[in-house]
Amino acid sequence: MLNFVVKTSGAALLLFCCLAASAAPADCPARVRVSFPNFEFAPYVLGTDRIETSPGQLVEWTRNAIALTGCRPAVTMKRRPANRQLIELQLGLLDILPGFAYADHLANQLAFPMRGAGADPALVVIADELSLFVRAGDQRVRWDGKALAGFQHAVGMSTVGPAPNRVYDAYHWPLEVASTPSENLRKLMAGRLDVILEPNMMLAPCLRGAGGKAVRKLSPPALVTNRYAPVAKPFAAAHPEFTRVFWRELCKQARAGTPAQRDCH
Repeated sequence: MLNFVVKTSGAALLLFCCLAASAAPADCPARVRVSFPNFEFAPYVLGTDRIETSPGQLVEWTRNAIALTGCRPAVTMKRRPANRQLIELQLGLLDILPGFAYADHLANQLAFPMRGAGADPALVVIADELSLFVRAGDQRVRWDGKALAGFQHAVGMSTVGPAPNRVYDAYHWPLEVASTPSENLRKLMAGRLDVILEPNMMLAPCLRGAGGKAVRKLSPPALVTNRYAPVAKPFAAAHPEFTRVFWRELCKQARAGTPAQRDCH
């Protein structure tokens, strides 16, 4: 799995110096409304329904990236369920959704950094492995990295993972989609599903304590999902220069202190 680590020592002074030297885009927005999911995926977003005092790396990276554009918008940050995020985006209530993966069905609503027909891998913020999970005592389900056997009905997945068509194109599994990883996990434990596919970092908070002993992760991982910070299409159209600079600075924040920071453009 590809991990990016934020460098925090002297961050305030460094941020101030960078801001002093940077020229703001000509199309600075007056406000920026950001939303993160309302479940924890450590170390990137901590807590659930509100922005915590120690909010997680993705929240800090996003704050810093907005500041490093040289603009001074009024910034609001909210926690929302993934489905509600998209509804509020359609209603014009949100501008940026950090942590979303590219999917064709989102392209009508969200602007991603693009290269050719897909999202630009040079500007990935987080790369997350997706694994298959079964009940700990269920030995019927078998996975060798290519073929999945021994399950009934469908593979469960949630809307926080990749687009269902990407999973279907890769494996041709019948799919049942839940709104959250915790809902998907409840279906598994209730016996309504034999196997679920979830991003490791998204499901991890649900598996803490005794709950984790009831579930077994199958190896190897099935997919890797690249996550970005897409913006609402109208926002990107109104502020294209700000959007480009924000994506570049967010990439740099995510890769601070690593050779991969040079690839941000």
